[in-house]
Amino acid sequence: MFAKMLLFCAAGLLVSGAAAQAPRYYRLQLKSDGQYLDADHCASPVTLNPGSTFAGGACELWRLVPAGGGYYRLQLKYNRQYLDADHCSAPIGLNPGSTYAGGACQLWKLVPNGDGYYRLQLKINNQYLDAVNCTPTLGLNPGSTYADGACQLWRLVPESVRLD
Repeated sequence: MFAKMLLFCAAGLLVSGAAAQAPRYYRLQLKSDGQYLDADHCASPVTLNPGSTFAGGACELWRLVPAGGGYYRLQLKYNRQYLDADHCSAPIGLNPGSTYAGGACQLWKLVPNGDGYYRLQLKINNQYLDAVNCTPTLGLNPGSTYADGACQLWRLVPESVRLD
């Protein structure tokens, strides 16, 4: 009986530990117009969308996977592919795990802007994820001043926050 009770307690701890470590997903919202970073129908290209319901919104949900040195891979919830600057330049799309440049085309640093927004800086060239002239076309830019830089400013919106 004691062994059975001990086994149930251990199983309960494992389940609660797994729940505590469940991945947290975010929408990345652009400051300029409030749209979200979106993998179009959960595939490439990655663009902007005011709030997709395709696949239950999983095409806009990203997990920050620590990669060391303050960098992250941004993993899409739907298919677990990563935000990728193709050969470390535009276009911006998805890739299951690039080895180009040692994977640096998928390594992003969140650089605080001081107002709850961040710039997403690519490791290889220090350029930022940029909504070109605040349009749905994404690219890289070393430091845009268009719209006072709001085309490069993103905030993390937890998955639990409703869009309506």
